Amino acid sequence: MLDKVTKETFEPYVDQVFTLDLDGQGSAPLQLISVVPHTVHPGYRRAVPEGAILRQEGFTLTFRGPTRPPLPQGTYNLEHEIIGKLEMMFLVPVGEDENGRYYEAVFN
Repeated sequence: MLDKVTKETFEPYVDQVFTLDLDGQGSAPLQLISVVPHTVHPGYRRAVPEGAILRQEGFTLTFRGPTRPPLPQGTYNLEHEIIGKLEMMFLVPVGEDENGRYYEAVFN
């Protein structure tokens, strides 16, 4: 499913909670806090293999979760009550503050 999502898939769900599966060790709530489109330099021309299907544009999702347990960079399954299961999403920890720990998923 991740190969078919766009930033428009996620934009209606900013501030909503996704459930992250901790591989049989329970789950953790992750709140989607932003969907940011990638900007492309106007002179950039992307080489496209014959028959390739490309996303219209890249984007980054930022999630906020609890500070404990800290999640290492890795691939996780998430679920949202409307979108459904999102398998194999690669999350990278990017920071922490008094509100929680932050993770990003980048789609190119």
